[in-house]
Amino acid sequence: VDPAGCECLKWKYRGNSHLEAGEIKLAISAYDKALATNFTDQEGKILLMRAAANLERAAAHKLELRNIVEEMSKSVTQTDSYDLLYEIAAKHPSLSASIFDRVMEHTQQQEEIFKLTNFRHSLYHYALLHAARDSFRATQLLPTDTKSWLQAGEILSELWLFSESVRYYEKAIEVDSSLTDLVRSTVERLRKREAVYENARAYGWPEGTVQLALDVAG
Repeated sequence: VDPAGCECLKWKYRGNSHLEAGEIKLAISAYDKALATNFTDQEGKILLMRAAANLERAAAHKLELRNIVEEMSKSVTQTDSYDLLYEIAAKHPSLSASIFDRVMEHTQQQEEIFKLTNFRHSLYHYALLHAARDSFRATQLLPTDTKSWLQAGEILSELWLFSESVRYYEKAIEVDSSLTDLVRSTVERLRKREAVYENARAYGWPEGTVQLALDVAG
């Protein structure tokens, strides 16, 4: 019995157990240990599972991102509210200092939330990039496994790389033609998503802003 193989399988199964339980950090750590054994027979499958774990991590970051944006939208003060505060300050100069402090405090809070939004969005993309790295390698090690091609296509679509995503989905059809209907419907959905993205970009919005808005919208 190959000791490296036994050690690899031990950590692989632990990773699978953690992933099933939603313990993403522990799952990724276990897959890291499995890959560190250099038991190449399992490398492709473990990379697929680690990519899946990072996709779960990305999904968690995306959910938190949406929650942050929702809270931010609740805290945004309407222009009418500011107008009223300024009117009160003009009529009651003695209150102007406290009103100004209130406005500044609220502005600072919104700036902090905005920074947190960008940070969480960066974590989301970071997790996707880690998933992409493993998934691409898995397609090389498991070229006849449709899961690797489908997973890579999914990750690329989440990264707004539509043409690349379609190529990987079409490769899955080459491997297994029974996936044709499923993949075609997925590609059609991607084309619609791409059209929304390109329309937003046509208005001159920065690429990062468009991606953030559409990632939050889902």
